[in-house]
Amino acid sequence: MKKSYLIILFSFLLIFTSSCLANFNVQPREISIIMNENFIYGNTTKMIIITNNNDENINISWYLDNPTQDLIRENKTLIPSLSWISIEPKWQIIAPFGSARFYIILKIPEEKENFNQHWETWPVFKQEETQFFNWEHAVRLYIDTPEILIAISISLYILKTKIKKS
Repeated sequence: MKKSYLIILFSFLLIFTSSCLANFNVQPREISIIMNENFIYGNTTKMIIITNNNDENINISWYLDNPTQDLIRENKTLIPSLSWISIEPKWQIIAPFGSARFYIILKIPEEKENFNQHWETWPVFKQEETQFFNWEHAVRLYIDTPEILIAISISLYILKTKIKKS
């Protein structure tokens, strides 16, 4: 009797897992944006590549998520506003076994409280219109802002250079 249950369980797992394999991959799984001297405003040139592992077109979209404190890396905090981050394009249809690129855009205000910060947030990519499961893949995004003293020194140097040219 036990053998029958094991065979049924094994068959069920085999069928279930083979039909539920992830339909897409996301690379890289972690991205660091380090702003040594100035804030980056606009396209960071950081790219996320989504690969379709399916023999049909898939529609991929994304959303941003602040993970719970127990899930973020040590010495990281949550970004105060998810509206400072965007990813382009908003969604994309990916051909069978094809790939698509998504780019990270930052719009972090250059304000005193945003200097010397070490944030973590998660862009989450999801497949739209699936029949059974909605697969989602999160990317760990780390953003390190410049130290205030370095940024002020550079701003003063640029200002002095402009005054000398006048």
